Amino acid sequence: DKAYHLISIEKTEKPDVTAAFNMAERYVWKVFAAISKRQLKTGRGLKLGSAVAVNPSTLLTNCHIVEGQKIIILKRKRELRVATVITGSSDRDTCVLSTLKANLNHAKGVRLYSSLEVGENVISVGSPSGLENTLGTGIISGLRQRKGQRLIQTTAEISPGSSGGGLFDLYGSLIGITTFLLKDAQALNFAISVEEFGID
Repeated sequence: DKAYHLISIEKTEKPDVTAAFNMAERYVWKVFAAISKRQLKTGRGLKLGSAVAVNPSTLLTNCHIVEGQKIIILKRKRELRVATVITGSSDRDTCVLSTLKANLNHAKGVRLYSSLEVGENVISVGSPSGLENTLGTGIISGLRQRKGQRLIQTTAEISPGSSGGGLFDLYGSLIGITTFLLKDAQALNFAISVEEFGID
């Protein structure tokens, strides 16, 4: 069985940025990744990013944050947890993390790439420059494919440290994992569709 499933959140309320953020930010964790305890302690060369919980013990993130790192720490407010990589594809930059204590608040719904429409309002939640659970707002500005991988182009802000964070619709459904931006360009930001992480 899949560790997480496609669920549609019933759209009974008017979409609202603040309400969506208050829901989504509970699912997003800051990630610290290090090759040693010394590096973790000094902070030198430490990799920073984010991850999104999709079930009580499983999170999605980008491999470029955690691959090859011996220590992965999740942080949300004052809570710290240890995580491990359980599966992933470095070529597609899609990694799945697991944590032993299985009581994570997790995304209650995710959406198929085929259900998304250009022009939809979306929010991004991540930790740019280490600023935990920062809100970004924008729209879906394109639906792209690169080497067969489904990508969501968005004007919602993505900065270094945002990698591995979540892109959500205004009902709090997870639609993608924020991954990269094009430098020397304005608002050309991209998230990997959640389906690329193994969701049927």
